[in-house]
Amino acid sequence: MKKWLPVIIYVIVIMLIFLNKEQLIIWIQRRDSTNIMAIMIIATLFALFPVVPYGLFAGALGAKFGFFTGGIINILASTCAALIMFLIFRYSFSGPARRMIARYQRVEHFTKMFEANAFLAVLFARLIPIIPAQVVNIYSAISRIKFITFTLATVLGKIPLMMTFALLGDQLFENTTNVVITIVLYSGFLLLVYVTYRALSK
Repeated sequence: MKKWLPVIIYVIVIMLIFLNKEQLIIWIQRRDSTNIMAIMIIATLFALFPVVPYGLFAGALGAKFGFFTGGIINILASTCAALIMFLIFRYSFSGPARRMIARYQRVEHFTKMFEANAFLAVLFARLIPIIPAQVVNIYSAISRIKFITFTLATVLGKIPLMMTFALLGDQLFENTTNVVITIVLYSGFLLLVYVTYRALSK
């Protein structure tokens, strides 16, 4: 029962957020909702339980607080959510999941390669947001990657995307030209990261 307790809590919270997501978003957007700690907690919950795409929520924070403050909240909230999910799955399912992976030679081989290059693997997975963040969190927890390695790679990898979301939100209703420029520059950054990743993987 203890093993399933975090999962039960996870399901209950995601249901509560889903049922009240509109009210929470309205509360965030109210001009008098300036309690940063409360908003940090809600932002972490939205990152942990993605009932709406977190990019939309991150953009809303940028629109409300501006590029810098909104970006910092995005980074801290999304990182906290990643670490919470990592710990839940590391201490609840890593053993059984690892034994299941061991049955499949190719998956086991991939996992060993992932562990051997853990920092870069997580970093590039964060920088190139193709793989869902939850998948990266869970797979990292199942592997034998160290917590500190996962934390550092996650923080560094989330900075460009989370700050971009905040900048887009900040500029969306003020300067659409800057929004287009930001999207183009970030796309170029992603291309550079991808080319670097392919070069290193060879």
